Amino acid sequence: MVKGIGVDLVDNIRFKRLIDRFGNKIALKILSESELREYQKTFNKSSFLSKKFAAKEALSKAIGSGLYRNGIFPKLITIVHTSLGKPFFEFSNEVRSSIEDKYKNIQLSITDTQIHSIAFVTVE
Repeated sequence: MVKGIGVDLVDNIRFKRLIDRFGNKIALKILSESELREYQKTFNKSSFLSKKFAAKEALSKAIGSGLYRNGIFPKLITIVHTSLGKPFFEFSNEVRSSIEDKYKNIQLSITDTQIHSIAFVTVE
């Protein structure tokens, strides 16, 4: 049974401007440690950040908490991919217990264009 859905659309230019203005500070607020290592190697940093943020925001909407509330901080959530490229969430210990106790199946889809990034999440 679906308990929640969340979607988030991000303007990639917004993250380009944030990076130009604040450098890596925005990445440090959004990305987990493993994502930060990947970010440092990526060419299109604004697209990378946009997709990660959209996914984490969509998750927070699907579970009904919002980011930065009830212990849901973006840095504690990691987006990883299967060998075929399917994205999924990995949670830090701080987040895992509160999410995995309530939700057994979490699905994530992410896509982007040159201008926008969008993520869609369902939780059961």
